[in-house]
Amino acid sequence: MRLIAPSLAALCLSAALATPAVSQEAPRFAFFSINQLVRTSKKAGAIFSELEITKKNLEEKLQAKGQELQTLQQQLNSPSLDPEKKEPLAKKYRDVEFEAKKMQEDSQAEYQRVERKVGEAITKIAAPIVEQLAKEQKLQLVLSDQAIGILSWGDAEWMKAFTAEISKRLDATEGAPAAAAPKPAAAKPAAPKPAAAPKK
Repeated sequence: MRLIAPSLAALCLSAALATPAVSQEAPRFAFFSINQLVRTSKKAGAIFSELEITKKNLEEKLQAKGQELQTLQQQLNSPSLDPEKKEPLAKKYRDVEFEAKKMQEDSQAEYQRVERKVGEAITKIAAPIVEQLAKEQKLQLVLSDQAIGILSWGDAEWMKAFTAEISKRLDATEGAPAAAAPKPAAAKPAAPKPAAAPKK
């Protein structure tokens, strides 16, 4: 999941500057996972639900437009189609096909817009807690799963511990998350899949 903006990853890495390096000490660092935070924090999850709902709604519209195209295609291929109706039907198919392509582009743009908005909202509430906990634990570096491309091995429990504490502190803070009231429960976080044909 490519959720969070580089801003949080940058803040995680900036923890290296918050605590002066001690030459004789072993490095002290932790691992922060946005994916884990979204799954375990009610506040982060509530904000993230806007992206899930957006994805679900966009996919439903794309699938409906794809179904419309498929129906038109079947009508065009029907041996019983009146020859006089074939050209008008073919024109309608081309129009719907154009609408589908435009809808796919618009859907992708809308998904990315909401993804950025959600990422910024989660960063805003989580970043101060990441920094505070890093200072409390006298860390020199906080690694983020948004900034690491390759990880050969890691102790799973150790990697979860820091984020688990962030999640706990985040949900203990006052104030409701700045997210739209969740509507239906949604699908997995991922960009909308291209349906047989997208819509406007």
